[in-house]
Amino acid sequence: MPIYLGRSWPIIAVVIVATFGPQLAYRRPDLGSTVYAIALGYALLLLVSVLAHEAAHALMALRFGHRVDRVVADLWGGHTAYQADDNTPGRSAAVAVVGPLANAALAAIAYLVWPLTEPGGIASLLVGAMLYANGFVALFNLLPGLPLDGGWLVDSLVWRITGNRTTGLLVAGWSGRVLTVLVVLWWLVLPLARGARPSLFTLLWAVLIGGFLWQGASASIRTAKVRRLVDTVRVRDVVRPAVIVPERTTVAQALETPAPGAFLLVAGPDGRPHSLITGAVADVPEHARATTPVSAAAMVLPDPAVAPGPDGGWLDGPVTELLSRMQSAGAGAIAVEVVPGQWGVVLEEDVVQAISVR
Repeated sequence: MPIYLGRSWPIIAVVIVATFGPQLAYRRPDLGSTVYAIALGYALLLLVSVLAHEAAHALMALRFGHRVDRVVADLWGGHTAYQADDNTPGRSAAVAVVGPLANAALAAIAYLVWPLTEPGGIASLLVGAMLYANGFVALFNLLPGLPLDGGWLVDSLVWRITGNRTTGLLVAGWSGRVLTVLVVLWWLVLPLARGARPSLFTLLWAVLIGGFLWQGASASIRTAKVRRLVDTVRVRDVVRPAVIVPERTTVAQALETPAPGAFLLVAGPDGRPHSLITGAVADVPEHARATTPVSAAAMVLPDPAVAPGPDGGWLDGPVTELLSRMQSAGAGAIAVEVVPGQWGVVLEEDVVQAISVR
């Protein structure tokens, strides 16, 4: 799986060096300017912790057969992008919880290694910092609100109880907003109420983490509202008829296929369509149509959606997951099996049009 270091990650590295370095210099004036090299080493160790956290998410997603697109370390820590077309509440919860568990494992390793280091030495400082940082990240990430992993656990729980993923996202998003307010109250308002003055370090991290939480929670709420609107569109409302042609079909044969008003889908040997013939088929020169494979004028589609039962009753279900699959694959259409052996096509533009009139 591809792993990326986001352009924004150096910002958090600079913040760590600028805050951790002076604190270390105050505690250990004998180290001189070395404290900033230690702070940079701490930032790099935190990067390893972030990647371990995201790798746990990615490996669990792969375990469930999901396709992992990328792992990214950025300003807000990191994220793992994976396609989960056949996701379930249980699988979503499992992918979410392994990230904090990875940090807890790193904290446990640091706890075991710390007594082996020289007290007060550079190694001891770094291992101790790793112990507390990973312990904090593990616990903090389990707090019940998006965009934290604990928020995905809330989403999975509500999804499991209600049977509606959109409701899960909405509840978890609002939980994230409430959590943001509580975090700011805990770090800033509560000390002020007690007559204490928060340090610049505390103020900076409260603003960074509070902004991250509020932004992520708000994005989840917006996504849930859009999904709720998309949920009102049924597959039956937007599916268009289609006809299957085999891969060996030429452009000339495709143009002669008697399918008035139907789309043409290109299928592999297993009979499952993988491409949609586009209008480019008409641009193939007439003299070359008999020898040009139809795949030359076809658009690759996401993995097709297969009806779970012979009655095709799923057509009355929402088009939400189909649209999500199209957007994840960057495709404007997807093939759907309306009943066994009979295929249709759902276009993204048709879904958008159906939403706009609601």
